[in-house]
Amino acid sequence: MEPIRHAVSVASSAADAFAVFTTAMGTWWDPDHSPDAAAFTGIEVEPRVGGAVEMVLGRARQSFGTVTAWEPGARYAQTFWLALDPAYPTTLEVTFEDVEDVEGVCEVRFEHGGWYAENGSERARYGDWPHLLGRFAAACATRD
Repeated sequence: MEPIRHAVSVASSAADAFAVFTTAMGTWWDPDHSPDAAAFTGIEVEPRVGGAVEMVLGRARQSFGTVTAWEPGARYAQTFWLALDPAYPTTLEVTFEDVEDVEGVCEVRFEHGGWYAENGSERARYGDWPHLLGRFAAACATRD
């Protein structure tokens, strides 16, 4: 099955956009897109290939991925099983590229792939990426 793809321009350098997307993911992620919005307090991404991606829900942590690419300012990827069977994870891949001749603007390309027979029936549930990417872009614009 085809990946879900989106692109967004953000008011940030590629290096800063990468940092906001990864180590600050919990600041822009919508709590309503977590298993428990009332308990949601953030997301922690261990900054290395093989690192854990965990949602923090009060004192509990829920793993929903493993970092598969960590190239600061250029590329981030992870396995992804939020609301999916972890035995059949999907993949997220995000690239960051400064726009030539436009200072402080970065093009971000997002791909949610890894859809196959065992998880493909869930693909339609992931149509809210534009909402989440909009929150990410807003977080980039307000970064100090």
